[in-house]
Amino acid sequence: MKMFWRVIKSLIEGLSVITGFLSAIGIVAASVIITEAVFVRKVLNISTIWQTEMSVFLLIFATFVGAAFVQKNDHHLNVDFLLVYLPPKVRESFLLFGSIFTMVLSAIIAWYAYPMWWETVVENYHSMSLWGPPLWIPYAFIPFGLTLLVLQYLVQIVDKIGKFRAGEFEESMVRAEIKDIDLDAAKSE
Repeated sequence: MKMFWRVIKSLIEGLSVITGFLSAIGIVAASVIITEAVFVRKVLNISTIWQTEMSVFLLIFATFVGAAFVQKNDHHLNVDFLLVYLPPKVRESFLLFGSIFTMVLSAIIAWYAYPMWWETVVENYHSMSLWGPPLWIPYAFIPFGLTLLVLQYLVQIVDKIGKFRAGEFEESMVRAEIKDIDLDAAKSE
């Protein structure tokens, strides 16, 4: 069973890395498309048709599909005002509860997003713009990305429960605040 779980965990984390890389490409592509649109519109004085909508679709992709990669690396925004001062076991209990709650919430949203996506497929919905792309493509990003996020949370929850049972707790939690960033050192690099 442990071997099976390791394979599943590797597949989920590998998929998270791939989608994170694709999301980064999507953000870069959106910025290039927006730059091109500004150039075409302002310099060449030509009307733009597809650029704004395509960049929005790419940013939706990056947001939802890239969420699993962000969670894999534990980079989601955390409110740790009180958590850093709690004893390790209590803090880990809160973090475990928060992960379970977020996973369930993401699963519920994904559950309701799949029929919404399927309706765009069946009804052949298209955007109302001049470009008029089929809407099933950007609508698919939401349930797909949230499903990946649920799977990534599942991997992390199972790992947290295993560490919790073994009594392995992080003794301290590192607080990262904007005021802690040395801007002078960042400028000199």
